[in-house]
Amino acid sequence: EGRHEDVEGHKAVAAAARSCLPQFNLDGLWVGKYGNSYDLINVTYVGDTLIAEKVTGGNNVPKGAVSFQADLCPLRQTRKRLFDDGEGDDRLQPITLTEKAAQKWGTKKLPRYSGIGQVSDENFMNRQWIDGQLIIIGNEYFSFAWLPIEQQIFFGRPSPELALKLLKDSGV
Repeated sequence: EGRHEDVEGHKAVAAAARSCLPQFNLDGLWVGKYGNSYDLINVTYVGDTLIAEKVTGGNNVPKGAVSFQADLCPLRQTRKRLFDDGEGDDRLQPITLTEKAAQKWGTKKLPRYSGIGQVSDENFMNRQWIDGQLIIIGNEYFSFAWLPIEQQIFFGRPSPELALKLLKDSGV
């Protein structure tokens, strides 16, 4: 009907609502401990896909490579509720915490999202993508689990001092 102003208004409201969702407020630098070392990643978004690129690298997945990505699309997360298409309910249910853990983290349920994580042998040889899950832990932490290899890394915001040290040590 040519109501372009209405469309733009609805887009603005949707963008404002999206900015209130924790899974869409993860952009920027995060640090995670892998083995005995710390890795710095930068989280960005392409549409509803969260992408974690390594800022500092290791012997396997080098800096500049994508470490993992997760699909945060609300429609895919609620597909079964919207459409009874006979494909079953493939949404990941939130992780329910114990009462003690809920008090510590300030929430009873941890939302999680399907994703893929990159793995490789040393020197980025035989690299491949495997199934994973992004888990939101309160407002200040998240984790990514590489499911087939049972590896999970927890991420938090680095202090400015730690970020500078990791960047300097990696030669960035």
